[in-house]
Amino acid sequence: GKVTNDQSRILKQMTDQKNPNLYIDSPLDYNDYMGNRYYRYYPNNQSVSTETLDANDPIFGTAYQTTQIGNRTLRWLSDAIEASKKGGGASSEGSARKPFFAYVGPHAPHFPAQPAPWYEHAFDDVDAPMTPNYNLSSPDKAQHVAQNPPLSQRARCWENQHFRDRWSSLLSVDDIVRDVYDALEKEGVLDNTFILYSSDHGYKQGQWRIGTSKEHPYETDVRVPFLMRGPGVKAGGNYSSQLSGNIDVLPTMLHLAAGEAFVKAVNPDGRSMAKFLVDGLGSESDPVWRDYFLNEYLSVGTYYNDHSSCWEDGNTTTVRCGGEMPRSPEGVKPSDVCVESSGVGDGNCYFVDSTHSNSWRQLRIHNASMNWNYVEYDPDWKFNVTDRTGAGLQHYELYDIAEDPYQMRNLYDRTPSAVRASLHSQLAEYFACRGETCP
Repeated sequence: GKVTNDQSRILKQMTDQKNPNLYIDSPLDYNDYMGNRYYRYYPNNQSVSTETLDANDPIFGTAYQTTQIGNRTLRWLSDAIEASKKGGGASSEGSARKPFFAYVGPHAPHFPAQPAPWYEHAFDDVDAPMTPNYNLSSPDKAQHVAQNPPLSQRARCWENQHFRDRWSSLLSVDDIVRDVYDALEKEGVLDNTFILYSSDHGYKQGQWRIGTSKEHPYETDVRVPFLMRGPGVKAGGNYSSQLSGNIDVLPTMLHLAAGEAFVKAVNPDGRSMAKFLVDGLGSESDPVWRDYFLNEYLSVGTYYNDHSSCWEDGNTTTVRCGGEMPRSPEGVKPSDVCVESSGVGDGNCYFVDSTHSNSWRQLRIHNASMNWNYVEYDPDWKFNVTDRTGAGLQHYELYDIAEDPYQMRNLYDRTPSAVRASLHSQLAEYFACRGETCP
């Protein structure tokens, strides 16, 4: 599946390592849900090839990318399970099986979120959620957000279409989950296999007048599902009090595969979640789990509401919404007419990202007494401050999520200097940590 936006370079980098245990079968044109080129790497002879689907008779009966990824996964999984059962060649009962690891990365529901042909209209009656912060004026947020004008009816119409597309495209991801689960169960290895299901980011669809995007330090963007099953994992367990993130996935998988000593030797920034997820792997001497977490984003570009392309059936949405997806209330197109206003709600374009005002680091705190979101912004990415409270940066935000779950009231200006100093110090220390020095 998809590894990164820089797919071709990363895949080549992986194959250049000539890992004898590596197998790759990934779409090259990942943003084209009906693309026909697949990157193949075979470990037995360390060969690389590009497979081009037959447009008239594609393997697995359809060129639809998510279905291709699912079937290619099942094809590889069948061989991997067979090899696993053979183990290392020992014939004695109970001999260790050869382990296998699969990274399955469907592109859905990333934009343009094109659904499978058989799911295209599965959610035609569903609209994007009208949360309290939907289309909300936000004068105390970063400049590119504060300046966004109210979403027009046309903009809201397209948000609804994008939401439907995302839900519809996820039905094919559900198919992969079901089919992989069934394959593991059929082969008798399900109860000896760990399955992790998660995502790389959340999404907004009109909250705070920000269109389809993922680049902000808010719950919509930084919160993602994380589900796990496997031997020793308690069914129905809820571990949301253990504040964790994607950086913890690598040490967790290494712990499950090779043990805690191996994780310590690698010394990753994250921590193994296996100690509280899997019975028997934790101990009373383990350090207390963190109750604060670092998120960060260095803006990669200045983009507008129409940056995220959206699938539509022919031009039906364009007609229904009164025009193509708008960049501004007036529907202007050329990027050179979009100016990041210094006012509130008076911008001439809908910004979803900004190299000028959307580079940030965040301290997300969640414990028995605090549920806070503290953010510092610095377009230069140096975070050089003028005093111990962290003063001197471009912008600050602080939200009490318990009292303000939709992050509509920035409390920073009303926060005592001692509290500011404590938050800044904790964030700066976390930002600079490495390996075992990280919380």
